[in-house]
Amino acid sequence: MRGGTAPTLNDIRRAHRERHGYERYLGLNTFLFRPASFALTWVAVRVGLTSEAVSWLSGVVGLIGCAALVSGDKALQPAGLALLFLFNLLDCVDGDLARTLKTRNPYGRFLDSVCGGIIDLAFWAVVGILAFRHPELLRNPDGFGQGALFWLGVGGATCFLAVTLGYLERTYVELLVEAWERLHPGRAGAGAASDGEEAAPVLVARHLSRNLRVRETHYVLLLIAWWIRAIDVLLAAYLIFYALHALLVLVLYARRGQAIKAAWLGDGER
Repeated sequence: MRGGTAPTLNDIRRAHRERHGYERYLGLNTFLFRPASFALTWVAVRVGLTSEAVSWLSGVVGLIGCAALVSGDKALQPAGLALLFLFNLLDCVDGDLARTLKTRNPYGRFLDSVCGGIIDLAFWAVVGILAFRHPELLRNPDGFGQGALFWLGVGGATCFLAVTLGYLERTYVELLVEAWERLHPGRAGAGAASDGEEAAPVLVARHLSRNLRVRETHYVLLLIAWWIRAIDVLLAAYLIFYALHALLVLVLYARRGQAIKAAWLGDGER
């Protein structure tokens, strides 16, 4: 920013550079949502919106979008999808505002986490309810003999596994990562080597997994599945993805935990 003048688009882009390392392999974010969020941030600054106000607005928009999708009204489905896209866009804008105006603070981070997290927690359950209430959106409405209720269960299970995976990762960071880093100095907290140290297939798999887990990918895939009437295919694919990922993470962290225990107590103790 320059003196007391409002930031330009270039100022907003420059303030975002610190996120480049985290987002550079997130294609939909980089090429779809971020360019739009920079423009919307430019408008928000001139309107006088704060990052906290945008966080609240994003949460409200996301909740209305979810409500539209789980309603029984087919006419509301396009609006629900559009509102989810707008929610994600606003969730980009609040951070852009805080970085550009240098107003980052603990309350803002709290609001950003809560208003975004609630929608993320509910998302797969919402998709399951959408499948249950609108079997015309399914390739297999019979649900292997169980009807649309089967896909409601798949949505709930997918939601549970997504939450479980996030819980496993947060608990590892909270309780084990510091001890693991002491055993293996210089290695990444989650056990990953740097990009330059990893074999190409591992690196590709890691970036693919990250892209599959971010909400912008979920929303684009949901839009495609809704358009081609294959919501059940999306649910089944993510049920398998989250189940395998959670199992892999659990085994990996348990093995690291055993190594930490051996080092903590001594190799001769159990």
